[in-house]
Amino acid sequence: MKWTHSLISVVFLCIGICSSVHAQFKAEVKTINVGDIKMAYYVRGKGEPLVMINGFISTMSLWDPALLEKLAKHHQLILFDNRGVGLSTDTKKNNTTIPQMADDAAGLIKALGYEKVDILAWSMGARIGQQLLIRHPNVVKKAILCSASPGGKHEDKTAESVEDKLNNPNIPDMEKIGLVFTNNEQGKLAAKNCLARMKAAVIAGTIPNDFIVSKETLMRQNRARTTLWNNDNENFNALKDIRNPVLLADGRYDIIDLPKNSIIIANQIPYAWLAFLSGGHAFLFQEYKQFADLVDVFLQ
Repeated sequence: MKWTHSLISVVFLCIGICSSVHAQFKAEVKTINVGDIKMAYYVRGKGEPLVMINGFISTMSLWDPALLEKLAKHHQLILFDNRGVGLSTDTKKNNTTIPQMADDAAGLIKALGYEKVDILAWSMGARIGQQLLIRHPNVVKKAILCSASPGGKHEDKTAESVEDKLNNPNIPDMEKIGLVFTNNEQGKLAAKNCLARMKAAVIAGTIPNDFIVSKETLMRQNRARTTLWNNDNENFNALKDIRNPVLLADGRYDIIDLPKNSIIIANQIPYAWLAFLSGGHAFLFQEYKQFADLVDVFLQ
């Protein structure tokens, strides 16, 4: 997900916060060695394991708590920080690529003792999810790819004006959040409510207070998701060999990873499902009830 590292300032300054959240669950962050890094993660819920792969400079705390609460009723959620993000470590040398982060995810799955898991991957995480399916198909049962992009010449590219706003540190955070949700009354209300839920969840301890991302990680991930990904045509070519059940989901009004990309990928993966919901890039937060129901149907 393409949030800036300064988003935390918005999360903790937003108003209209619920003063109390009644929840018994408390997030317990642990770390585990995976290759040349330590990966931070936590687990919640009951059921079959569902690994959640987040996007651009997004920590494991930047999932909508309302979505997590619904998903945790039927799935054991494994939430983690990609290398260099939040509480996960990184290497001195820049090894950050989409394929490497897919290898990290596969390593985490194996290190935690799982033979196979379902995955739910969003935004840049959906690029990692594609590579996980391509490079490590045996660790994945079913995959849900949200706001995905095939990369290379096959990608329906984001408008330069949108990319500029996402990566410009001088653009106010709320304006950037406006790119993730729809730019209308419904989208603005959804953004406000989502941020309020995040702050309330931190206070209650149901999500970790884990939002810090360094400028170096921002630069490394930005190179991985733009310069390298935009020149990778092999990802698209390899999609046709995926045999895992895959659901592509997107918001009808996504202006970051354009909805056409989900169609392109779904047409390349044999027998893939395809679903569009109301909302923009953060459709799975804006329509979290409908999306959670869709996840449950696909993974049953």
